[in-house]
Amino acid sequence: MKFDTLPQTCLVDETVAIRVLDLQPGVAITLKLWSSFNDVVLFSSAAFKADSNGVVDLSSHAPISGSYEGVDAMGLFWSRAPVDGDLAKGFAGMSRDPLTATMVAEMEGESSPISHPIRRVYIGPGVVSREVREGGLFGKMFEPAQPGPHRAVLVVGGSNGGLAWSQEMAALLASHGYAALALAYFAAEGLPPTLDRIPLEYFGTALDWMSAQTSVAAKHIGVVGVSRGGELALLLGATYPEIRTVVAYVPSGILWPSYPESGYGAWTQSGQEIPYARTLTYEQWDKALAAGDARKDSFDWYFIPLRDAAYANRTSIRVERINGPVLMITGIDDKLWPSTELTEFAVQRFKQQGFRHRVEHLAYASAGHSIAWPNAPTTMLKSKHPVSGEAMDMGGTPEGTARARRESWPRMLAFLRSALVDD
Repeated sequence: MKFDTLPQTCLVDETVAIRVLDLQPGVAITLKLWSSFNDVVLFSSAAFKADSNGVVDLSSHAPISGSYEGVDAMGLFWSRAPVDGDLAKGFAGMSRDPLTATMVAEMEGESSPISHPIRRVYIGPGVVSREVREGGLFGKMFEPAQPGPHRAVLVVGGSNGGLAWSQEMAALLASHGYAALALAYFAAEGLPPTLDRIPLEYFGTALDWMSAQTSVAAKHIGVVGVSRGGELALLLGATYPEIRTVVAYVPSGILWPSYPESGYGAWTQSGQEIPYARTLTYEQWDKALAAGDARKDSFDWYFIPLRDAAYANRTSIRVERINGPVLMITGIDDKLWPSTELTEFAVQRFKQQGFRHRVEHLAYASAGHSIAWPNAPTTMLKSKHPVSGEAMDMGGTPEGTARARRESWPRMLAFLRSALVDD
């Protein structure tokens, strides 16, 4: 029994060919995958039977039992889940590096398993990074190994703040050939502690800084954002014509208040709050339920105020001003906020205003709020918000979210390539 060629190191978004060779036809084996993150042990496993050639190939063989079902080349990666107790003891002696996952193969009746560590990284060969602190900015710039100038992307995270999400996305985009600036806009040194009255001029400074870099093709800059950062990405595209394309993950076409809510808006321009919508208060929600105007299992606290067309128009993003193609990616079962429906406000506005560029909205069934690059664990869908401490339910299923990540990622990369073309 042996593994076919497995890499020692690869990018996290790469599909790994997992094949076990030199088996007896029909013999049962179990494949296990171990890793850790923040001292939490993550584990997945699946049992297979070797084919007539004595091979188990995850790209064509479905497990007979295990952490996932059906043929899925990377099923062991996304189905990893936290374990403890006796099961976690199996992790003893393996790498504690959070980027390293150890593949183990055990054969029925054999006492000597085989193992192979795979280090899955965000930064590809030759990519360089540097801290950005000029002009009051707090960011991290990633640049490809090849000489520039490169098409470039400004990357903004969501309500977690800091460089969470954005530096990983920016590193991956640099590994695919883009100059990418991960930019914090709160919860970092010198910035507001929460998402509260963030001046859009801060992002204008970031765009000016990017345009001045020799590694950046200044006429080919896009923006990528997630969640409240997806809302922000649409808003920035509508504000700054130098942004030539927008990619927004689980966004909203409507602007919302600060988070946690402080009584103020999330965004300002020229010192003034940009108009935003408010969700129902608890008292208003109780009245709406009692009157039969809302359902407990719905997001009606978002939509009841937006039933007023004038109010919805006043608080919606002027997306028709975006100076290039737009891609929006959502999960239909998003339980953090109704991103698919909130994105449709933008879609309808594009249509009503006769937007001249390409618009795509990829909405995935059984997927929730946690859509990004593929192959990361998708089993941990409930947690506490790191800023507010509120309970979060990302929604979707592990399988559905993994599928949305796998299918949307190459489409997103292809979209960026085609959107940031030469004039």
